[in-house]
Amino acid sequence: MINFIKNDTPITICDIGASSIDKTEFIDELFNNTNSKLIGFEPNEEEFNKLEKNNPRKIFYDYAIGDGSEKYLNICKGPGMTSFLEPDMDYLNNFHSFDDFAEIIKKTKVKTKKLDDVKEKIDLLKIDVQGYEYEIIQHGKEKIKNSLVIQLETSPIPLYKNEKTSSEVIYQLEKLGFSLHMFNKVNTKTFKPMKINNSIYQGLHHLFQLDCVMINNFQNIDSFSKEDLTKLILIMFYSFKSYDFVDYLIRIMDKKFNLNLLKQYRELHSTFKIQKKY
Repeated sequence: MINFIKNDTPITICDIGASSIDKTEFIDELFNNTNSKLIGFEPNEEEFNKLEKNNPRKIFYDYAIGDGSEKYLNICKGPGMTSFLEPDMDYLNNFHSFDDFAEIIKKTKVKTKKLDDVKEKIDLLKIDVQGYEYEIIQHGKEKIKNSLVIQLETSPIPLYKNEKTSSEVIYQLEKLGFSLHMFNKVNTKTFKPMKINNSIYQGLHHLFQLDCVMINNFQNIDSFSKEDLTKLILIMFYSFKSYDFVDYLIRIMDKKFNLNLLKQYRELHSTFKIQKKY
């Protein structure tokens, strides 16, 4: 806990693809330990109905972020595969159980809204939309430019027809001033029929999906306002446990604003549980 660093205005977390299917500890840690608020978007009606609606700091919308038009959402048997795009079964059938998970059971028409039309300034943006990331970014460039951190799920080899690869999505964000800092999760899969520890979920080496964490304007962090720098510190500390980067950011803030926070932060180092991800 770094209680000696506090933001004056709430950290705005935007969760695109807010279904509770996949755990989002990186959002929960930040939300529970800071002055923050969350806006979420989930167009799958069944998953939307499962979301927490009684917290005044959380607002959820039952439409999708996209290009502003109405679209057909492919509801899959495995809810985590639901997407505006169709699963690429020629690829997915190389891996266990996707012939079941990726089966489209119905199509439903949903409204979309451009990210640039969202009113709030976004500090932490999470995009988990099963292959539709590129289109969301394409129609949200102005909003994204003013964000601090983006976490998005990408695929080195597309899981869906017409999905852009990880490298294309990352390059798209690099052109908006973002730099790849880390992978929050590296999801690997094992080719059939092999299983690791008799599990269909445990992978070996093949990269299936990457949760990328990208930081805005890394080369010019020393030009950030005190509030944005404070928010960036809190996001990287609570959400991503990037303790060395936080040390770097506090050094910048101390120097720029004539503070003395680094000593307090370094006294906490011995209490950190540091775990290398990869």
